Amino acid sequence: MKKFISLPYIYPICPLNINHSRMFIVGDIIARYSRMKKEAVFFPVASHYSGNSAQNISETFKKFFLSNQTTEEEKKIFSLYKNIYNVPSIVLKTFTNPLNILNFFNQEILWELKSLNVSADYEYSYTTENKDFSIFINTIISLYEKNKLLIYNKNKELALNYDNSEWRRKTFNLLEKTEILQPFHKNNIISATKYLRSDWGLLRETGFGVRYNKKWVIDPMFDSELLSLFDLYIRFKAEYKNKSISTKNFFENLFEILKNPKRTNDALVSKIIEWLPCDIFICEEHLKIWLVKKIFAESLLLNEKYQTKKYFILGTGLLNGKRMSASRGNAILTSDLINKYGPTKARLIIILQGGHPSKTYEYNQSLSIEVDRLIANFTNYFTYLLSLANKKINIENAEDLPINTICDSIEKNINNGHYRQAVIELLSTVPQKYKIRTTKSARSLIFLFKRYLDILLPGLLEPFAKETGKFKL
Repeated sequence: MKKFISLPYIYPICPLNINHSRMFIVGDIIARYSRMKKEAVFFPVASHYSGNSAQNISETFKKFFLSNQTTEEEKKIFSLYKNIYNVPSIVLKTFTNPLNILNFFNQEILWELKSLNVSADYEYSYTTENKDFSIFINTIISLYEKNKLLIYNKNKELALNYDNSEWRRKTFNLLEKTEILQPFHKNNIISATKYLRSDWGLLRETGFGVRYNKKWVIDPMFDSELLSLFDLYIRFKAEYKNKSISTKNFFENLFEILKNPKRTNDALVSKIIEWLPCDIFICEEHLKIWLVKKIFAESLLLNEKYQTKKYFILGTGLLNGKRMSASRGNAILTSDLINKYGPTKARLIIILQGGHPSKTYEYNQSLSIEVDRLIANFTNYFTYLLSLANKKINIENAEDLPINTICDSIEKNINNGHYRQAVIELLSTVPQKYKIRTTKSARSLIFLFKRYLDILLPGLLEPFAKETGKFKL
């Protein structure tokens, strides 16, 4: 069994806000739970160097450091990076080059994710500056052209013909078979699909991104729709790619087989196909238009057996009633939570926000107090269990402890995405409900806590690793 978990690319022009981190924590919980069930897991992470934002920000820094002629808005941007993001002054001076902005925050974000114990496959991380990515995307554009779906819209911009009746039919057929956690999100996606038209231009004149016909840059909303395929290409390229075949020919062959499956002697193509479809794609609700474009792309370019079957869409996080946006200075930054509370408490604060992750929530400033109380009470209880578990008495005369029932309840919550409920059950409900007095029961509970906290809060029991390693159900 395998589990391929995919998420949108990181856009590294600023630190992560907690909504973005929550998306990766959801992916991590699914990955850890799948590994617990002995499934092979691929959980990639990559960064999108695209658009105009990095260039616009770098222009602000050029004015600050080279001309000193800045507007009030530019002063706000400079202050955001210096005083809110706390970028060191020596680094700020390098931000006159937009690539330095992207490289700096790419490394910062990877540090944040690792600090939160997000168990992604970092060894295969990449950025879209990868030269093969350009060939990959241009291959896709050529397929749109081959299918006569490149048109000029009413603004005389090159665009995709989302009004094509046959393409729309295929897309709605795919949507009908696609599982989207929480029905209201599926209704929103269906609605967005109905209204998607060709008024969004495919190309830009400037910015980072994949070049088209040397002059143009492909808009970031169009160069990442099939990112999961490129994730697999990067994962297996070094081991399986036939160096005698050009990258361009490889991608042309790959897409031919992905559309019309047949036997192949290409080991890399076979490996990519082995890991398709993507088992679950996780993204935030505000990306729904991009998600619709992704579904359009898959309906056209991939055979049904390779199309993504399940989406986990996360609700919007609000701060002071407005959607969080780190780039606009209205967000709780992950790095601030980590630095203030430590990685484990930061992760717990993020998990406990709101209800189900698919729902919109308002950031709860007082959760840090609840987290301190939860962890303190649980640590006292767990320490008592360890003390009792090491005794050599009463090992057979255990309480009537319904371990299987507790496990079933926790796993049901994990499977349904109710991570907050699963954590509260482990840290609060079980300790309050079961006053253990015997060695056997203590050992059983220790193993249970280790099993599920290693999935939900992997850093919490690290101080007790030596003591807990010897206990099994």
